[in-house]
Amino acid sequence: MRLAEDAAIRRMDFGKECDEYMKKFTERRTGMTKLERELIVKRYMSIEEPRDYDVYNEAGISESTFYRVREKAFYKLAFALRIEVYKEEAPV
Repeated sequence: MRLAEDAAIRRMDFGKECDEYMKKFTERRTGMTKLERELIVKRYMSIEEPRDYDVYNEAGISESTFYRVREKAFYKLAFALRIEVYKEEAPV
């Protein structure tokens, strides 16, 4: 019985963590456009796991536009959440 209780508590904690992350995502001043937020939420933050194809067709944009907008959105999101990573240049 203890095993089921532990699993239920972990599930509640996970749900709480997800809620807190979504709150940060929506409240944080990311500088993201409505389209950028929409694409990230639909593709990566929904219960079902849609393919990129499904998301950009539903949004009515081309594949190349989807990837360009997604890249900008991740860049802005990384800076807003302070998780950006800098790439070192190779010595000349």
